[in-house]
Amino acid sequence: MTPLVLTVIIPVYKTAATLDRCVESVFSQADGCELILVDDGSPDACGDLCDRWAERSDRISVVHQPNRGLSAARNSGIARSHAPYVTFVDSDDVLQPHTLPPLLALLAAHPDYDLVEYPVEIHYGSPRCHQLALADAVYTDWRRYWLDARAYTHTYAWNKVFRRSLFDHCLFPEGLTFEDAWLLPRLLPHCRAIATVTTGLYRYYDNPQGITRTATGADLSLLLAAHCYVLPLVSNADYYAHVVNVALDVYHATGRVPSLPRLPYWHTPKLLINRLLGFRFLCRLHQLLRPRH
Repeated sequence: MTPLVLTVIIPVYKTAATLDRCVESVFSQADGCELILVDDGSPDACGDLCDRWAERSDRISVVHQPNRGLSAARNSGIARSHAPYVTFVDSDDVLQPHTLPPLLALLAAHPDYDLVEYPVEIHYGSPRCHQLALADAVYTDWRRYWLDARAYTHTYAWNKVFRRSLFDHCLFPEGLTFEDAWLLPRLLPHCRAIATVTTGLYRYYDNPQGITRTATGADLSLLLAAHCYVLPLVSNADYYAHVVNVALDVYHATGRVPSLPRLPYWHTPKLLINRLLGFRFLCRLHQLLRPRH
């Protein structure tokens, strides 16, 4: 029997229509893997579907728990993992065939890799899709990964394989939105090496009711706080410009000017105004120039 290398954690909530498709896409390539399905108190048929999958293989186990949210579901899976590596798949998404075996081979060949990220294809409910293409690269300084790979724009948990022991330092924050943006920069400093690869594909199916589409001012404030945690640790002009845009989104959603560190970057008109006249002035100017709907 192939030694257990990877735990695939699948949080499940109100996805009865897509759950079988998701689990099949993982199970069909799960040699050396265990699957943990976490039924997060789903009120539909998901719990029964999970149990049926567990009956098919001793490599699949199920956790039934009261609804506590995505972070709690992922943390429950981590607590029950028996493998040295873990990854996450949302129950309305799928893995492209032949995604996991090359990742496991890479980890076997490079035992110092603590995190591996692979490409994503984002589907928007139409023929239109967007692909996050990555280069084959290895980073031994997490700051270079954050800036050079622009990891701050794809902090997703679900297209990454993590060494399980990273979560001894920090778990997903329960009760917060944009939990991936909060957690990743807290795990990265504990990584000896981070690899990005061109093989494999995570197919993400956009949810019109998901947090990125329905984020409130409070949600965006949490996202901004996650980035403001990182800025004192690592920054460059491009990353700071990204954070300024998040802060402007907070302003437009709440009508309040959020606190933002003023850093010495001015390579765009927006950053130059922020540097010379301050973020409050930039907010008001941005409001005046916004298109009216």
